[in-house]
Amino acid sequence: MLCALPIKPFRLGKRRLAPAVARDRAELNRAMAATVLDACRRAGTATIVITGDPEVRRWAAERGAETMPEPPGGGLDGAAAAVAALAAERGIGFAVVHADLPLLTPEDVTTVAGALRPGGAVLAPSRDGGTNVLAATEPLGFRYGPGSFRRHLAELARRDPVVVVRPGLCLDLDGPRDLEEIARLAAGRWLHRYVAVR
Repeated sequence: MLCALPIKPFRLGKRRLAPAVARDRAELNRAMAATVLDACRRAGTATIVITGDPEVRRWAAERGAETMPEPPGGGLDGAAAAVAALAAERGIGFAVVHADLPLLTPEDVTTVAGALRPGGAVLAPSRDGGTNVLAATEPLGFRYGPGSFRRHLAELARRDPVVVVRPGLCLDLDGPRDLEEIARLAAGRWLHRYVAVR
């Protein structure tokens, strides 16, 4: 399986977190992306970072990850379609994994990989109805954006998708409340240094 991480410029991502972050937001974005990339690699999957940012490309290359340019104007749907096409060329399945999953573990990734069957799909929803991980063995129509989990579920209905719910897969970091809540968890203690004291 090819795990693909679409990553925005570290300095621009997660603007909604700004009021809650004690340090440079780019540092937090790098740390989360490193957690996700490391979990995918330790799970034994091939990894690829999709980005239009030179800094992110250098960061990924330094960690031994393959990189792919973000398709112009394609957004997340376009990036996912590009990696699905690449995986199809290589004859392997793929998983689009968001880089804002601070609790992701190799076991989470192997659970997704283990649930993926030929012609099938695996979805991991976020708490707010988004799609944190989408894995499949064939290209499909991507429907990212608010409420994407239901749209992806409908798109994949004929493939009888497997839905996987695990803390590392569903707990993403979008807003200040997410940061504060996840930092209270034992596995999220590493986030304490990023939480602004009020």
